[in-house]
Amino acid sequence: MTFRITSDLDAASAAVWARLHGQVADHDRPGWQHMDPEAVLRQWKYQWVGRQTEYYIAWEGEEPIAIMEISVGTRENLDKAQVSIDVMPQWRRRGVGRQLFDLAVERSKALGRNKILSHTAWSLPGILAHDGGAGPAFAQTMGFESANLPEVMRRLDLSTVDNDVLDGLLSKAKDKSSGYAVRQWIDTAPDDLVDDVAYLDGRLSTDAPMGDLDMDADQVDAARIREVEQTMKKRGRKNYHTGAVHVETGRLVAWTTINTGPDTPEHAWQFITIVDPDHRGHRLGALVKVENLRFFQANEPAVERIDTFNAAENSYMISINEDMGFRAKFAFANWKRDV
Repeated sequence: MTFRITSDLDAASAAVWARLHGQVADHDRPGWQHMDPEAVLRQWKYQWVGRQTEYYIAWEGEEPIAIMEISVGTRENLDKAQVSIDVMPQWRRRGVGRQLFDLAVERSKALGRNKILSHTAWSLPGILAHDGGAGPAFAQTMGFESANLPEVMRRLDLSTVDNDVLDGLLSKAKDKSSGYAVRQWIDTAPDDLVDDVAYLDGRLSTDAPMGDLDMDADQVDAARIREVEQTMKKRGRKNYHTGAVHVETGRLVAWTTINTGPDTPEHAWQFITIVDPDHRGHRLGALVKVENLRFFQANEPAVERIDTFNAAENSYMISINEDMGFRAKFAFANWKRDV
Protein backbone atom coordinates (compact mmCIF):
# COMPACT_ATOMS: atom_id res chain seq x y z
CA MET A 1 0.00 0.00 0.00
CA THR A 2 1.29 3.47 -0.92
CA PHE A 3 0.40 6.48 1.20
CA ARG A 4 0.35 10.14 0.27
CA ILE A 5 3.05 12.23 1.96
CA THR A 6 2.95 16.02 2.24
CA SER A 7 5.43 18.56 3.59
CA ASP A 8 3.37 21.77 3.74
CA LEU A 9 4.35 24.20 6.49
CA ASP A 10 1.04 26.05 6.85
CA ALA A 11 -1.36 26.54 9.75
CA ALA A 12 -3.62 23.67 8.71
CA SER A 13 -0.69 21.26 8.58
CA ALA A 14 0.56 22.50 11.96
CA ALA A 15 -2.83 21.73 13.48
CA VAL A 16 -2.74 18.21 12.02
CA TRP A 17 0.82 17.71 13.22
CA ALA A 18 -0.03 18.82 16.77
CA ARG A 19 -3.10 16.57 16.88
CA LEU A 20 -1.28 13.44 15.69
CA HIS A 21 1.68 14.13 17.95
CA GLY A 22 -0.70 14.32 20.90
CA GLN A 23 -2.61 11.18 19.96
CA VAL A 24 0.55 9.11 19.53
CA ALA A 25 1.86 10.49 22.82
CA ASP A 26 -1.35 9.54 24.62
CA HIS A 27 -0.77 5.95 23.51
CA ASP A 28 3.02 5.64 23.80
CA ARG A 29 3.82 8.25 26.47
CA PRO A 30 0.69 8.79 28.60
CA GLY A 31 0.78 12.21 30.24
CA TRP A 32 3.30 13.65 27.76
CA GLN A 33 2.91 17.36 27.16
CA HIS A 34 0.79 18.07 24.06
CA MET A 35 1.95 20.56 21.44
CA ASP A 36 0.00 23.71 20.62
CA PRO A 37 -0.61 24.25 16.86
CA GLU A 38 0.59 27.84 17.06
CA ALA A 39 3.76 26.71 18.79
CA VAL A 40 4.30 24.07 16.09
CA LEU A 41 3.91 26.72 13.42
CA ARG A 42 6.45 28.98 15.15
CA GLN A 43 8.84 26.05 15.47
CA TRP A 44 8.55 25.43 11.74
CA LYS A 45 9.01 29.09 10.88
CA TYR A 46 11.93 29.76 13.22
CA GLN A 47 14.26 26.82 12.81
CA TRP A 48 16.75 25.97 15.51
CA VAL A 49 20.17 27.56 15.31
CA GLY A 50 22.59 25.34 13.41
CA ARG A 51 19.89 22.94 12.22
CA GLN A 52 17.74 22.40 9.15
CA THR A 53 14.55 20.42 9.73
CA GLU A 54 11.94 18.98 7.36
CA TYR A 55 8.44 17.90 8.43
CA TYR A 56 6.18 15.36 6.73
CA ILE A 57 2.64 14.05 7.18
CA ALA A 58 1.46 10.70 5.76
CA TRP A 59 -2.17 10.36 4.67
CA GLU A 60 -4.57 7.56 3.80
CA GLY A 61 -7.07 9.42 1.66
CA GLU A 62 -7.99 12.47 3.74
CA GLU A 63 -6.99 10.87 7.03
CA PRO A 64 -3.60 11.84 8.51
CA ILE A 65 -1.95 8.70 9.87
CA ALA A 66 1.70 9.50 10.65
CA ILE A 67 4.26 12.29 11.01
CA MET A 68 8.00 12.40 10.41
CA GLU A 69 10.78 14.87 11.21
CA ILE A 70 14.18 14.87 9.51
CA SER A 71 16.77 17.17 11.09
CA VAL A 72 20.36 17.82 10.05
CA GLY A 73 23.10 19.95 11.52
CA THR A 74 24.39 22.82 9.39
CA ARG A 75 27.49 23.60 11.47
CA GLU A 76 28.45 20.31 13.13
CA ASN A 77 27.69 16.62 12.52
CA LEU A 78 27.47 17.18 8.78
CA ASP A 79 27.45 13.43 8.18
CA LYS A 80 24.32 12.72 10.24
CA ALA A 81 20.54 13.05 9.97
CA GLN A 82 18.22 12.66 12.93
CA VAL A 83 14.89 11.04 12.09
CA SER A 84 11.73 10.73 14.17
CA ILE A 85 8.64 8.84 12.95
CA ASP A 86 5.31 8.64 14.80
CA VAL A 87 2.62 6.38 13.34
CA MET A 88 -0.90 6.31 14.72
CA PRO A 89 -1.30 3.06 16.71
CA GLN A 90 -4.13 1.72 14.54
CA TRP A 91 -2.00 2.18 11.40
CA ARG A 92 1.10 0.36 12.59
CA ARG A 93 2.45 -2.73 10.80
CA ARG A 94 0.80 -1.66 7.55
CA GLY A 95 3.83 -0.21 5.79
CA VAL A 96 3.41 3.44 6.78
CA GLY A 97 6.59 3.67 8.82
CA ARG A 98 8.59 1.79 6.18
CA GLN A 99 7.47 4.18 3.43
CA LEU A 100 8.35 7.19 5.56
CA PHE A 101 11.72 5.69 6.44
CA ASP A 102 12.48 5.06 2.76
CA LEU A 103 11.85 8.78 2.23
CA ALA A 104 14.10 9.58 5.20
CA VAL A 105 16.94 7.58 3.64
CA GLU A 106 16.40 9.32 0.29
CA ARG A 107 16.38 12.78 1.88
CA SER A 108 19.39 11.99 4.10
CA LYS A 109 21.44 11.02 1.06
CA ALA A 110 20.26 14.12 -0.82
CA LEU A 111 21.42 16.22 2.13
CA GLY A 112 24.86 14.59 2.00
CA ARG A 113 24.44 12.41 5.10
CA ASN A 114 25.70 8.87 5.52
CA LYS A 115 24.39 8.13 9.02
CA ILE A 116 20.88 8.24 10.47
CA LEU A 117 20.18 8.59 14.20
CA SER A 118 16.84 7.97 15.86
CA HIS A 119 15.23 7.17 19.19
CA THR A 120 12.35 5.06 20.48
CA ALA A 121 10.60 4.18 23.70
CA TRP A 122 12.50 1.75 25.89
CA SER A 123 12.06 -0.16 29.12
CA LEU A 124 14.39 0.12 32.10
CA PRO A 125 13.94 -1.30 35.61
CA GLY A 126 10.80 0.29 37.00
CA ILE A 127 10.00 2.13 33.75
CA LEU A 128 7.52 0.55 31.32
CA ALA A 129 7.61 1.25 27.58
CA HIS A 130 3.96 1.90 26.75
CA ASP A 131 4.37 1.34 23.01
CA GLY A 132 4.45 -2.42 23.49
CA GLY A 133 7.90 -2.69 21.97
CA ALA A 134 6.78 -1.32 18.60
CA GLY A 135 9.51 1.33 18.44
CA PRO A 136 12.55 -0.91 19.07
CA ALA A 137 11.11 -3.62 16.80
CA PHE A 138 10.69 -1.13 13.95
CA ALA A 139 14.19 0.31 14.48
CA GLN A 140 15.80 -3.11 14.35
CA THR A 141 13.75 -4.11 11.29
CA MET A 142 15.00 -0.96 9.54
CA GLY A 143 18.59 -1.97 10.23
CA PHE A 144 19.41 0.22 13.23
CA GLU A 145 21.77 -0.83 15.99
CA SER A 146 21.86 0.41 19.55
CA ALA A 147 23.91 3.54 20.24
CA ASN A 148 24.26 2.37 23.86
CA LEU A 149 22.69 5.52 25.24
CA PRO A 150 19.50 4.91 27.21
CA GLU A 151 17.89 8.10 28.48
CA VAL A 152 15.26 8.75 31.11
CA MET A 153 12.70 11.53 31.34
CA ARG A 154 11.88 12.54 34.89
CA ARG A 155 9.05 14.76 36.08
CA LEU A 156 8.82 17.11 39.03
CA ASP A 157 5.25 17.61 40.27
CA LEU A 158 5.45 21.08 41.80
CA SER A 159 2.50 20.39 44.09
CA THR A 160 4.59 17.79 45.90
CA VAL A 161 7.85 19.73 46.24
CA ASP A 162 9.18 19.48 49.78
CA ASN A 163 10.63 22.89 50.60
CA ASP A 164 12.34 21.54 53.71
CA VAL A 165 14.24 19.13 51.47
CA LEU A 166 15.16 21.95 49.09
CA ASP A 167 16.32 24.05 52.04
CA GLY A 168 18.57 21.20 53.14
CA LEU A 169 20.01 20.73 49.64
CA LEU A 170 20.67 24.44 49.33
CA SER A 171 22.26 24.66 52.78
CA LYS A 172 24.67 21.81 51.99
CA ALA A 173 25.47 23.37 48.62
CA LYS A 174 26.22 26.75 50.15
CA ASP A 175 28.46 25.15 52.77
CA LYS A 176 30.58 23.66 49.96
CA SER A 177 30.49 26.64 47.58
CA SER A 178 32.09 29.50 49.44
CA GLY A 179 33.91 31.68 46.94
CA TYR A 180 31.07 31.46 44.40
CA ALA A 181 28.24 33.94 43.82
CA VAL A 182 24.82 33.25 42.30
CA ARG A 183 23.76 35.22 39.20
CA GLN A 184 20.28 35.00 37.65
CA TRP A 185 18.69 36.31 34.47
CA ILE A 186 15.68 35.83 32.22
CA ASP A 187 16.15 35.11 28.49
CA THR A 188 19.17 37.27 27.63
CA ALA A 189 22.55 36.55 29.19
CA PRO A 190 24.28 39.63 30.65
CA ASP A 191 27.05 40.94 28.39
CA ASP A 192 29.69 40.20 31.00
CA LEU A 193 28.65 36.51 31.13
CA VAL A 194 27.75 35.65 27.56
CA ASP A 195 31.22 34.38 26.61
CA ASP A 196 31.21 32.05 29.59
CA VAL A 197 27.68 30.88 28.74
CA ALA A 198 28.97 30.03 25.27
CA TYR A 199 31.90 28.10 26.71
CA LEU A 200 29.68 26.09 29.05
CA ASP A 201 27.08 25.47 26.34
CA GLY A 202 29.79 24.16 24.05
CA ARG A 203 31.00 21.76 26.75
CA LEU A 204 27.62 20.00 26.83
CA SER A 205 28.43 18.11 23.65
CA THR A 206 31.69 16.82 25.12
CA ASP A 207 30.88 16.41 28.83
CA ALA A 208 27.43 14.82 28.62
CA PRO A 209 27.28 11.05 27.98
CA MET A 210 26.87 10.38 24.23
CA GLY A 211 27.14 6.58 24.06
CA ASP A 212 28.23 5.47 20.59
CA LEU A 213 26.64 8.38 18.71
CA ASP A 214 30.06 9.83 17.76
CA MET A 215 28.85 13.43 17.89
CA ASP A 216 31.00 16.43 17.01
CA ALA A 217 31.66 19.05 19.65
CA ASP A 218 29.39 22.07 19.19
CA GLN A 219 31.26 25.22 18.21
CA VAL A 220 29.55 27.84 20.37
CA ASP A 221 30.46 31.50 20.74
CA ALA A 222 28.67 34.57 22.04
CA ALA A 223 27.14 35.31 18.63
CA ARG A 224 25.58 31.85 18.54
CA ILE A 225 24.17 32.30 22.05
CA ARG A 226 22.53 35.54 20.90
CA GLU A 227 21.06 33.68 17.90
CA VAL A 228 19.62 31.05 20.24
CA GLU A 229 18.13 33.72 22.49
CA GLN A 230 16.45 35.41 19.52
CA THR A 231 15.10 32.11 18.23
CA MET A 232 13.66 31.28 21.64
CA LYS A 233 11.98 34.69 21.74
CA LYS A 234 10.49 34.24 18.26
CA ARG A 235 9.19 30.83 19.26
CA GLY A 236 7.48 32.40 22.28
CA ARG A 237 9.61 30.57 24.84
CA LYS A 238 10.85 32.08 28.09
CA ASN A 239 14.05 30.94 29.80
CA TYR A 240 15.06 31.29 33.42
CA HIS A 241 18.78 30.99 34.11
CA THR A 242 20.87 30.66 37.23
CA GLY A 243 24.65 30.51 37.26
CA ALA A 244 27.49 30.38 39.75
CA VAL A 245 30.33 32.88 39.33
CA HIS A 246 33.79 32.14 40.71
CA VAL A 247 34.36 35.33 42.68
CA GLU A 248 38.16 35.30 42.38
CA THR A 249 38.16 35.17 38.56
CA GLY A 250 34.72 36.60 37.77
CA ARG A 251 34.04 33.60 35.50
CA LEU A 252 30.67 31.88 35.20
CA VAL A 253 31.50 28.24 36.00
CA ALA A 254 28.07 26.61 36.45
CA TRP A 255 24.77 27.20 34.69
CA THR A 256 21.23 25.82 34.46
CA THR A 257 18.04 26.70 32.58
CA ILE A 258 14.27 26.14 32.88
CA ASN A 259 12.13 26.85 29.80
CA THR A 260 8.39 27.51 29.45
CA GLY A 261 5.96 29.39 27.21
CA PRO A 262 2.43 30.81 27.01
CA ASP A 263 1.26 27.82 24.94
CA THR A 264 2.10 25.52 27.89
CA PRO A 265 1.34 27.62 30.99
CA GLU A 266 1.17 24.51 33.16
CA HIS A 267 4.40 22.90 31.92
CA ALA A 268 8.13 23.61 31.70
CA TRP A 269 11.34 21.88 30.67
CA GLN A 270 14.47 21.68 32.79
CA PHE A 271 17.24 21.97 30.22
CA ILE A 272 20.95 22.61 30.59
CA THR A 273 22.81 21.99 33.82
CA ILE A 274 26.58 22.01 33.56
CA VAL A 275 29.55 22.68 35.81
CA ASP A 276 33.02 23.47 34.51
CA PRO A 277 35.28 20.48 35.28
CA ASP A 278 37.79 22.70 37.08
CA HIS A 279 35.11 23.70 39.59
CA ARG A 280 33.39 20.40 40.31
CA GLY A 281 33.27 19.09 43.86
CA HIS A 282 31.65 22.23 45.32
CA ARG A 283 28.01 21.14 44.86
CA LEU A 284 27.53 23.89 42.29
CA GLY A 285 25.11 21.70 40.32
CA ALA A 286 22.78 21.45 43.31
CA LEU A 287 23.28 25.14 44.11
CA VAL A 288 22.21 26.45 40.71
CA LYS A 289 19.39 23.93 40.22
CA VAL A 290 17.67 24.67 43.53
CA GLU A 291 18.19 28.42 43.21
CA ASN A 292 16.85 28.34 39.65
CA LEU A 293 13.78 26.31 40.61
CA ARG A 294 12.86 28.90 43.23
CA PHE A 295 13.60 31.76 40.83
CA PHE A 296 11.35 30.09 38.27
CA GLN A 297 8.50 29.38 40.67
CA ALA A 298 8.50 32.97 41.93
CA ASN A 299 7.94 34.17 38.37
CA GLU A 300 5.81 31.32 36.94
CA PRO A 301 3.41 30.25 39.70
CA ALA A 302 0.96 28.67 37.23
CA VAL A 303 3.40 25.95 36.15
CA GLU A 304 2.44 22.58 37.63
CA ARG A 305 5.18 20.25 36.39
CA ILE A 306 8.71 20.30 35.02
CA ASP A 307 10.20 17.56 32.83
CA THR A 308 13.87 16.82 32.24
CA PHE A 309 16.07 14.30 30.41
CA ASN A 310 19.26 12.60 31.58
CA ALA A 311 21.40 9.86 30.16
CA ALA A 312 20.72 6.82 32.35
CA GLU A 313 24.42 6.71 33.30
CA ASN A 314 24.59 10.34 34.44
CA SER A 315 24.41 9.37 38.10
CA TYR A 316 25.56 12.71 39.54
CA MET A 317 22.86 14.81 37.87
CA ILE A 318 20.23 12.13 38.40
CA SER A 319 20.97 12.10 42.14
CA ILE A 320 20.40 15.86 42.35
CA ASN A 321 17.16 15.59 40.38
CA GLU A 322 15.93 12.70 42.52
CA ASP A 323 16.76 14.61 45.71
CA MET A 324 14.76 17.57 44.42
CA GLY A 325 11.75 15.33 43.77
CA PHE A 326 12.01 14.45 40.08
CA ARG A 327 10.70 10.94 39.40
CA ALA A 328 11.33 8.68 36.41
CA LYS A 329 8.45 8.53 33.96
CA PHE A 330 9.71 7.36 30.53
CA ALA A 331 12.82 5.74 29.10
CA PHE A 332 14.18 6.02 25.56
CA ALA A 333 16.79 4.24 23.47
CA ASN A 334 19.04 5.87 20.89
CA TRP A 335 19.73 4.12 17.58
CA LYS A 336 22.10 4.55 14.66
CA ARG A 337 22.65 3.11 11.18
CA ASP A 338 24.62 3.85 8.02
CA VAL A 339 22.94 4.79 4.74
